[in-house]
Amino acid sequence: MRATNRIRVLLRSGGTGTDIFRTLVSLACQDLGPKRLEIALATTDPDLHSGREARLLHSALDFGAVQVLDARGLSPAQALNQAAADGDAGHLALVPEGARLHPQCLSRCLAALQGRKGAQAVFCEHTAGSTDGTPFTRRPAFRPEQLVRRNAVGPVALVQRTAWDILDGLNPALEYSLWDFWLRLALAGGRLAQAHGPLASCPALYRLAPEQDGRAKALLVVHTPGAFEPDICRWALALLRGDLWAKPFKPGVIPSPRDVGALFAGLDLPLLPGRLGWDMRQRRSA
Repeated sequence: MRATNRIRVLLRSGGTGTDIFRTLVSLACQDLGPKRLEIALATTDPDLHSGREARLLHSALDFGAVQVLDARGLSPAQALNQAAADGDAGHLALVPEGARLHPQCLSRCLAALQGRKGAQAVFCEHTAGSTDGTPFTRRPAFRPEQLVRRNAVGPVALVQRTAWDILDGLNPALEYSLWDFWLRLALAGGRLAQAHGPLASCPALYRLAPEQDGRAKALLVVHTPGAFEPDICRWALALLRGDLWAKPFKPGVIPSPRDVGALFAGLDLPLLPGRLGWDMRQRRSA
């Protein structure tokens, strides 16, 4: 089978639970056939996946290849870079541990990737649990400019190998390394597309503590300063210096220039419906 027809699936397993095995079974049920998939499993417990029972399971699932990699002591970004390093498959699939894919997930992502407009990466709509119990709302249609405020790309994605190699994979120095990768891809002129329809059920996104989240976002900004407005760079540098006015802002969201101005002036951020502290009996106006 030609390399352009194969997909190398990058999996990172950080535990010994059953989530990774559910994901493997889900991958084996893809309608394009398991033989087209190379599984690169970077795990902190390689012995669990190299024993007799694990080998029997891998054989039964009938993948084109299964490679178990020792990821002990590696960060998530380093583990995924290690998983991507070998093989010559033309496409790389990013699939989080615990995800369960629709049988047409990869084939529909592949069709979108090879479509008329020629995208370098495709991600799919997904459902996920919530770590804090807040309800999920349908996200607006994807636009690349959203990436300067939040990571608008879903956790399951298909990437052209050439695009991954040109950008040298993930930056292990960043906590939000995937967000950084999508941003760099867009800045380099790469096109990101979205495959429509919920094609994956994913685990709840791990949320950093506010201080960690703020620092991770600030580092993302200073590593790619040309993508952000001057006021955003000012906020990021001030937060890293420890200036009291530079707050972490909302989890997973980089402030806009207007938000930075409010933070610097010591003003309260706008109170929106559903946010903590909102009371419909006490309406507020600007």
